[in-house]
Amino acid sequence: MISFTDALEEALLVDDHPVVTDYDVFRRAGALIDMRVWNSQPIKHLPQGWDQAKLRGALRRLVERQAIAEDRDFRSGVWRLVQSTKSGSAEEVACIADPFCYVSHLSAMQRYGLSDRNPTALHLTTPRRPIWNQMRDGKIAEELALIPDDPATLLARVGFKEKLRRRPVVVHETSHPTKPTWVRGEHTRIVPVGQTFVDMLSEPALCGGMRHVLDVWETHAAEWLEQVIPAVDASDAKIVKVRAGYILTERLDVDHPKVAAWQAYAQRGGSRKLDPEAPYEPVYSENWMISLNV
Repeated sequence: MISFTDALEEALLVDDHPVVTDYDVFRRAGALIDMRVWNSQPIKHLPQGWDQAKLRGALRRLVERQAIAEDRDFRSGVWRLVQSTKSGSAEEVACIADPFCYVSHLSAMQRYGLSDRNPTALHLTTPRRPIWNQMRDGKIAEELALIPDDPATLLARVGFKEKLRRRPVVVHETSHPTKPTWVRGEHTRIVPVGQTFVDMLSEPALCGGMRHVLDVWETHAAEWLEQVIPAVDASDAKIVKVRAGYILTERLDVDHPKVAAWQAYAQRGGSRKLDPEAPYEPVYSENWMISLNV
């Protein structure tokens, strides 16, 4: 037989994540209680029921036996496995601590090989709090058989410190979170490449500036057209369609019916600019009715 605490410690080590959260431990322990067996051994000293008070006791015992320790890069609720072989990159640890955040903007451009710049700061995007809370409730309902007594405490939105694994962190909040993709072989989520191109045009200041964005589009957009065009088409931002339409048709000579349809969003007599951060210039695209102020 094996004790519940021993089984929980072994299970966490087998999972071998760089860090675990209170929620991760709660879920893993709940699965052991349901199975009543670990590694073909019956588990003894099983808790009668499972709640957050019992979780706190289990965490305390794991700390006392030096199986886990608080991860100092976080304020609370994130634990480092002392015997784990993985320390975890800033990206991985962030995506474990916040189950709904993902790598974005200039950091995503660098990971996809779109930018030769190596940003010092890690750019992350996470949903705004009301949306985050809705996603939390959905995750708990889907993954846990028993709804905890205080879901907001069990799966809390972590507060990132200024640095994570010695790397500065910049967190952006969004009211329109995208569905991220996983980086192979990691616990890292990243914005899809098509949405990365959209973000370059909606928030160029976070992507190296519009001059850099234009260089990236002119160098790489053609090879990613199958992802770029649907992502731009799905964007609610008309200015993104206009900027993308101008770049694709007048700089890259792309002939595509969906791109041509975006011309309907051009507005004559407006003050739209290619670069939202730069002053308006009286040089413009007649087709896309946008100031070419770069």
